[in-house]
Amino acid sequence: MSKAKKKPASTTNRLHPDLRQQGLLYRAGYGEIRRLDWDDTGLWACLRAGILHWAEPLEGSLTTRLWTPILGAARDQQGRFYTSALRIDRWTAELTPDVDWAPHRGRVEDLSVSPDGLLVVSLGEDGTLLTSDSQGQELRRLSVASGARRLRVDWAGKKAWTAGELGAELWDLASGVRLKQASEMPPLEFEQSEWSLDESGQVLFQSQPFEGLEEPLAAWACDPGQKILALASEREMVLVEVESGEVLRAWDDFQEWPLCTIPSPDGRWVVSGGMDGQLTQRRLDTGEVKKRWPAHGDAVTSLTFAFEGNLLISAGADGTICSWLWPTMEEQQTMDGHDGSVHQLLVYGDRLFSGGSDGQILIWDYHSGMVVASLTGYEGSVEQLQLAQRGEVLLALYDDGSWASWDLTPYFD
Repeated sequence: MSKAKKKPASTTNRLHPDLRQQGLLYRAGYGEIRRLDWDDTGLWACLRAGILHWAEPLEGSLTTRLWTPILGAARDQQGRFYTSALRIDRWTAELTPDVDWAPHRGRVEDLSVSPDGLLVVSLGEDGTLLTSDSQGQELRRLSVASGARRLRVDWAGKKAWTAGELGAELWDLASGVRLKQASEMPPLEFEQSEWSLDESGQVLFQSQPFEGLEEPLAAWACDPGQKILALASEREMVLVEVESGEVLRAWDDFQEWPLCTIPSPDGRWVVSGGMDGQLTQRRLDTGEVKKRWPAHGDAVTSLTFAFEGNLLISAGADGTICSWLWPTMEEQQTMDGHDGSVHQLLVYGDRLFSGGSDGQILIWDYHSGMVVASLTGYEGSVEQLQLAQRGEVLLALYDDGSWASWDLTPYFD
């Protein structure tokens, strides 16, 4: 291999020794709220990060936690939970594993279970709507619009709504016939004493907008005594008194579920990227939020600093890469070259390397936002990138366990 030309050193991030000794642990948010249930044991919440339980909800202290990635969640009248990610998992009322099966190719985006627990309807990344029995045996499979990610089943009427980027569809589960198409799924049905919803899904109390939730209602549950309501949007949850509408307790733990983090070059800040495509800047010593802003149309997957720490670069599952002037957060470039999610970013000198689900490794001039080269020829999704031999060789790890290497000397001036 020929000797590479001299290149600038890559940026390093060093933490002050005092900060290393403080040992601060920031508990990130639990992710989007999927379902609420309230029984004699307390309040249950199913979120992207797992299942949480409060025996005394007004006290706010969690008594049970099940950490498992969740895309969809359901519960039958026997108290068993059903969660979906790459598989469907059934959990006992004590949150111990019971049964699991893989009904779809790829992710299981959402699911619903009949009250008696005998039937399960699931929506897959593969574009199918599947009805199974309680052991995962397939009963009926329908093809739905691609990109559908949300499911709502009316078990009494045996109908199901599916919704995604291309709109919503209403299905007759008994016959498999598509009954209706719409731009979006209708709001939840919610009527409890003086509580209801308007056409956009916003909560109303005594026919007036309820100020406790800023976003449309995603889930709700009433305590067994019918005196307290748990109301939740995807990112906020409150407990309110049914008769008065008084907010008794509010949670803000659902705002952020980071997928990636990076310290600032001076060690004072931590930047994290969330499932909702937003970036958050927090103080490293206290965890206090300084700024949160939208960066990508889907989850933030990777973060890195460049240009001697003066530029923050983020990647998203929407296939875009964005650069931000640090510390003002002024957007500099939006780079779009991947056909699928970007999985990792790596900076060396004035070059940015990005690997994605499309199998490409792109080399960028991050100042101009232009692609310098594309390294292809291998199948599979790029999962990890690493430099070797003083930056002369790039290593890539793929999702099938294989790896490849490239000589980088031609791509630096």
